[in-house]
Amino acid sequence: MKVNVFKRGLLRSRFLRLIMVTAGLTALLGLQTPVSLLSSAIAITTSDDISLSQHGQSPFYLTSAQQLLQQGREHYRAEQFTQAANLWLEAEKRFSIQRDGLNQVLALNNLALAYRQLGQWSEAESAIGKSLEILQNINPLTTEGLRLYGQALNTQGSLYLTQGHTQKALEIWEQTADIYTQANYSEGVVKSLLNQTHALRRLGFLLESRSRLSQVEALIEAQDNISLKVALTRTVGDHQRLLGEFKASQASLDKSLQLAEEFAVDKELAATQLSVGNTLHVRAQQQETFARRTRNKTDQAKADILYQQALDSYAAISVQAPLLVQTQALLNQFDISLHRKGWSRANSVQTSLLPKLDALPSGRTSAFIHMRLARLLMDKCTNACLAEITIPQQQIYSLLWKAKQQAEAIRDPVAVSYALGYLGHLYEIEEQYVDAQKLTEAALKQGHHQPSLIYQWEWQLGRIENKLEFTRERVLSHYDVAFQKVQAVRNDLLYVGPDIQFYFRDRIEPLYREYISLLLPKEEIAISDNTAQLLRAQTVIDDLRVAELESFLACGLIAPDDNIQRTTIQDVANADKTTAIIYPIILPDEPGGDRIEVLLQLPDKAPDQTIQRYSPKVSQTGLSQTQNTDSPEQRSSKVKAKLEQFRHELERTYNYVLSQPGQRLANEIYDWLIRPAEEQGWLESIDTLVFVLDGAFRNVPMAALYDQQTKQFLIEKYAIAVTFGDLAIPQAPPAQSFSIFTGGLSSASSLPIAPEQSITPNSNAPESAMYFHALAFVEDELEAIQNIMGETENLLNLEFKKSSVQTKMRSSTHNIIHFATHGVFGFTRDDTYLLVAASEQPTENRVEQKGQAIEVEKMDLNDFDRLLRTRNQTPLELLVLSACETATGDSREILGIAGLAVQSGARSTVASLWSINDFSTAELIKDFYEQLVNPGISKAKALQQAQVNLIRQNIRPSYWAPYLLVGDWR
Repeated sequence: MKVNVFKRGLLRSRFLRLIMVTAGLTALLGLQTPVSLLSSAIAITTSDDISLSQHGQSPFYLTSAQQLLQQGREHYRAEQFTQAANLWLEAEKRFSIQRDGLNQVLALNNLALAYRQLGQWSEAESAIGKSLEILQNINPLTTEGLRLYGQALNTQGSLYLTQGHTQKALEIWEQTADIYTQANYSEGVVKSLLNQTHALRRLGFLLESRSRLSQVEALIEAQDNISLKVALTRTVGDHQRLLGEFKASQASLDKSLQLAEEFAVDKELAATQLSVGNTLHVRAQQQETFARRTRNKTDQAKADILYQQALDSYAAISVQAPLLVQTQALLNQFDISLHRKGWSRANSVQTSLLPKLDALPSGRTSAFIHMRLARLLMDKCTNACLAEITIPQQQIYSLLWKAKQQAEAIRDPVAVSYALGYLGHLYEIEEQYVDAQKLTEAALKQGHHQPSLIYQWEWQLGRIENKLEFTRERVLSHYDVAFQKVQAVRNDLLYVGPDIQFYFRDRIEPLYREYISLLLPKEEIAISDNTAQLLRAQTVIDDLRVAELESFLACGLIAPDDNIQRTTIQDVANADKTTAIIYPIILPDEPGGDRIEVLLQLPDKAPDQTIQRYSPKVSQTGLSQTQNTDSPEQRSSKVKAKLEQFRHELERTYNYVLSQPGQRLANEIYDWLIRPAEEQGWLESIDTLVFVLDGAFRNVPMAALYDQQTKQFLIEKYAIAVTFGDLAIPQAPPAQSFSIFTGGLSSASSLPIAPEQSITPNSNAPESAMYFHALAFVEDELEAIQNIMGETENLLNLEFKKSSVQTKMRSSTHNIIHFATHGVFGFTRDDTYLLVAASEQPTENRVEQKGQAIEVEKMDLNDFDRLLRTRNQTPLELLVLSACETATGDSREILGIAGLAVQSGARSTVASLWSINDFSTAELIKDFYEQLVNPGISKAKALQQAQVNLIRQNIRPSYWAPYLLVGDWR
């Protein structure tokens, strides 16, 4: 239960009753900020598109229809979209009567924009369809007509995107760019290309998306109008931030700011300073999250520096800047100050903020800024905060009430829905569930056309009605709808803004876990359709895993461009007859703890026995003192703490067997996941286990779980693989003949650090390079592979660079790629990379000398995608990464392995959770390939045998356990 941070005093009660009596109360935003109300594509089309020329007419000669057109523009700019739509609808009728085709098109285009803002998609489609039909009958089109045509197509593309027709949207925006090019309208071309980057990212084509951004940058560079150049460069930077490209965003915005200052473009300066602050803010959030995971003071100090830089950028905005920009900057300063418990600054900022808030013109923007401030107080202001800041407690209700009034005054159903939903959430926090239910139902009624609203309010209703003890079936029905709708909008939620960088973690993932928790109730209750609900839970878990991977990659999963027939892991496992799939999931539990649920899919069973469930108990004992005295977040998760301690014990290398604490934990985790199934006899005919792992379970190599009864590691009993949700894999059996390409680094290496990466506290001389030790056994490893697999193509040390890898891939038909090099699976896709020799080496490294460090560079996920796309269409059977490791041991970083697998298109991937610089690596790899070439053996069994061989040699678990097979286990 969330702690109630608002006192229930008499003043508040009277205030709430007054509101209820006065207006039946409808109030505020749900779970998004104003920044995220529109998709990136929609946001790019601003009200400037309304300001097209008046078709050669001066105001003195305006007809009645043109007056309506102009009045509609004024209402639109004032964010009074319903009034604007009514005026443009009437104007369109009059232009039709006058047979003024271009002005009729202009009215229809504007009408579609207003309908889109109101969420009235069918009406918007109808208006655009009619506009395009008229334009097709006008031949030839003038320059003005071409711009109108481009505007209509641009709006049509955004409508397609909203409805999930991303490929159609992309095709429309490509056509739009061509039209705007014919019209010599460079600003329109830029916006069309930016829209294309959004669609391509959604489709999973990250490289093509970045290619479009490069085209945009080239167009802007050629722009002579400095003011427009500043604005467009800022637009690119904002767009890059929304796509999660924070470093690129920083570079673009710094360039925009430099131009604005150098050429004194005062009208653009403040907006650019605001954007710079927003990107610094989101970088600070990301760095702080990383620091929490590493628990490193230096990492936290870097986050503090970025927060301060963001504050400085906001504070630099002149008091002469537009009121809206000043207000947004103050609100962002207030946000950071609350987050960092800077009470003095928070009070100073709010003294300036509240008068500016009151001075904003009434409309949608004002309503959402009021809502955002209220939401900051709801989400970030604890009792300690309320005791320090001078905003009265009842201010939050006033903010929401005013936002509701403004939204209703302009008849904006989207804003009204958010207002009602936020008030419903406030009452939910206050545990006034009946009122919360009524408000949320009203919010749902207002937002019934918008999937992004429906998922939030259905989820909220599910939580509230669960507290009101409605029937389980009714509560589940709300979660069912919320789950369906969030799938429809999930790709839009891959993109982040300054207020919602961790939107998936905070706003999406909890929905999945709560839904699964309801499907798998803790209490022993009779469920008539138990099997159906278990299968439903399995589906939700699979979708959560895929959603996590998409969130990590910051793009949709690309559909393979080949003719290979694919199927699900469930179907493959069921046909395999000897393979079972295990789904352990960590669910929230009361009070503030967690519980484990395990689903087990078995092959070749009756329908009611296909999937089984068990709920292991988590012991209160067995944690080290360090784990028991950790942060409150860590203390609340006994499961996570035990898994982390086991990982720590496993990495220790002083003994060939597990330490006593490690062995105890290995057995306890075995008892959670495996023993219940064995005791029921469910695994009697099973020889391969495929794990779909959740959270902290991903940090732990399942191979090292230990059966105390039989004195065996799990890998000695079963072959093991890991997969990430219901990703499609080829239906056909794996290839039985192999051609292999190998590459690696055995020498010590140094990686130059870019200046923007060298945020070093209390130092004027940051380190210029990261150094990596030599991998002494890489050459033995690659030589062993060549001896087993026959003729191979190999690139070692200075030869192992991007250009050489690309050349080999383009000209070969290899179906196995094996890289033995330092690499990191990081917290984000940008932090996930392999090291290759730099294209240009310092002179002293031209002749390689023993023991000398060679200069290296990163081959990240984008490079990996680019390189592997140069391959011919030979399917990639296997990708092996034998010397990589996770950066901090965080569960999210394991997604980097899956990310590389997805980007490579490999059927299967072998990788290690931590780097092992030991002869055992070469030994394990040699044994793996020796087994793999045997006819009929699966990859999982080949890896199993290699690991078992090391166990029999009394090799330490830390040397054989971290290797895992991801993807197709066959």
